Amino acid sequence: MTKVCTTCINCGVDFYRFNSYHNQAVLRGSEVKCCSRKCQGEAQTKDLITCKPRLGKNLACEICATKFYRKQSMISYGKSRFCSEPCRLKAHENNLIDRTAPRPNRKIGAEITCVICHAQVYRKKSLIDKNVNKTCGKRFCISAYGRSLWNLEPRDKDLVAKQKPQRKYRVHNFTAKQRAGWIDTQCGFCGTTLNLCLDHILAVCRGGKNTADNAQTLCQPCNNWKAKTIDRP
Repeated sequence: MTKVCTTCINCGVDFYRFNSYHNQAVLRGSEVKCCSRKCQGEAQTKDLITCKPRLGKNLACEICATKFYRKQSMISYGKSRFCSEPCRLKAHENNLIDRTAPRPNRKIGAEITCVICHAQVYRKKSLIDKNVNKTCGKRFCISAYGRSLWNLEPRDKDLVAKQKPQRKYRVHNFTAKQRAGWIDTQCGFCGTTLNLCLDHILAVCRGGKNTADNAQTLCQPCNNWKAKTIDRP
């Protein structure tokens, strides 16, 4: 492959580029005029070549007063107060950042009112889409709202504060031996023989136990329908 000789406009040294690379740079309008990045930076400082205009801003750090540059996208994202991570951590130590206040640049959620204590709290859009917008997030309010769905009175605040968080998954499922011995050959509701499973007649959430007289065979669609309409109406 042939090479093209070019003279650096900063240091005057001759350097070579492949002809294909040189032609592509000329077509893009970015002809190579410097032999290295160092010479390119010095040439921009001396105004020998023009660089792409910056759309961001030069800012000053609120902690060390150091001037730094931020792109427009980072300013819109909210990273325009501190020059580095140590300065941001120092601002947290000096209580210069209010963590409780919503971030104005990312505030795409909404202010909601807790149905229990009537406090105004901010919820992100992702949580609102998941229907997590009924309570303020305190343990007592979550417990009281959950019990109100079952028409139950809220528990005492002191008991709820001392209560340990519940397990994420229930441990009241049938064992493999129980499923193999108690399951039937057809669904007890629709009579199908496909996709069968062992179900509690009286659900565990309503006090049902893992006994043979409390077990029945259902297909998965009937089990889902029973869970929505009978177990948790």
